[in-house]
Amino acid sequence: MLHLRLLELRKKKGITQAEIAGLLSITPQAYSLYETSKNNVNNETLCYLADYYNVTTDYLLGRQESIPSFLNADEKTVIEQYKVLDERSKSAVKNCLAFEYSKTPKTADIKKSAM
Repeated sequence: MLHLRLLELRKKKGITQAEIAGLLSITPQAYSLYETSKNNVNNETLCYLADYYNVTTDYLLGRQESIPSFLNADEKTVIEQYKVLDERSKSAVKNCLAFEYSKTPKTADIKKSAM
């Protein structure tokens, strides 16, 4: 299953085996063996490929049927930006988020006011 997913994702991204091999610091021939299931991918490479294609290792290994898409582009951007902040800045973001969330009507409150 892994070899099929690697082939599918590479083609979807529109890159060559040589390009992905260059990112992995291996030869195109070595990468080709991954896509033909003639060589195993080590854990470090598997994780790199999952990050590169923005999928889970479970998806690459066939344990998940579809690429997770529960976050939209804005949500992904916010998370990526949050991850690089220092602890003081993260605390400020959490406080701001908690304040904004506290002002947002909750589903239960909306249902009660509609009755």
